[in-house]
Amino acid sequence: MFLLVLYCFVIGNVIATQPWYHTREVRNVSTNSGNNVTLKCEKECSTTMDCPTGLSCFQATNDSEGCCLRALKPNETGCVMDDQCKRACESTHCDQSQSPPRCLCDIGSHFLFNKCWKKCPDFAHSEPSVDSTGFSQCVLKVDSKTALNYMRRFRRQMRSNFC
Repeated sequence: MFLLVLYCFVIGNVIATQPWYHTREVRNVSTNSGNNVTLKCEKECSTTMDCPTGLSCFQATNDSEGCCLRALKPNETGCVMDDQCKRACESTHCDQSQSPPRCLCDIGSHFLFNKCWKKCPDFAHSEPSVDSTGFSQCVLKVDSKTALNYMRRFRRQMRSNFC
């Protein structure tokens, strides 16, 4: 009896760690830079409707299936291709020279509050801070609560200034 319970426990743990409905195949996904990146595609897709909640369909064509991946906001890590970053903000790219790779604002744009700004807003210093990796961010002049209230109040006027 004890061996039967132990056997069921081991089998249950194996099944729980690798659900039968998830595909576990490895696919080569070509990035915009032309590099091939080996990626574990959890689920193939034709459209985003085929993907689980929180994932989007990338690189699907009429001829081939795409792969379900997370769309990432600026400064989030884990990107594999530029399209993952551009889905949330058009003026971003995937910087794969960092470990882990992360979505960065394009040159000329500056990071603040998960957005890429064309120019730093009035509640931040006009000159952005740039670090050694090229990450450019706006530095607040006021506390973050005041800045968020300002953004909420003037949302329509500021919409064209960030993605």
